[in-house]
Amino acid sequence: MNKKIVHVLLPALLGLTLLPVRAAHGQYQAQGEYADVRSQDYLRDVVALASTLGSAHAIRVLCNGRNDQYWRSYMQELLGLEAPYQGRLRSSMVDAFNSAYSAEAARRNSCDAGAVSAEKVYASTGERLANSLVQANLPEAARRSGEDND
Repeated sequence: MNKKIVHVLLPALLGLTLLPVRAAHGQYQAQGEYADVRSQDYLRDVVALASTLGSAHAIRVLCNGRNDQYWRSYMQELLGLEAPYQGRLRSSMVDAFNSAYSAEAARRNSCDAGAVSAEKVYASTGERLANSLVQANLPEAARRSGEDND
């Protein structure tokens, strides 16, 4: 529905995997062979992004039918990039997506102007969260040079 925001969201998500992970107070230790360290703020935001995608997906399915997997495909991409292996982070992201989907599906029973507007808000929120995740993981020097360009 809002293709401009979507074209910005995917590159931002893809950019997350290209950045070095910055350790912070309150670290999260993934289980297993592929463990890495991520800040609690990062975990909060990536789970919030998964939740936002779940809400948007519920509206998209309501308005366009079950064959429209637009936002779900973004969630699959996010999982592949940020939590490709079984573990707490992946489980938290999937649970957040599914819970938000269920809550939004229970809240709405028709695709009206309010639903279309809500999907746009979710898309905008998702874009903000993705950009926040990218900014939080940029090295300090890169953040300062970006501020110089403003």
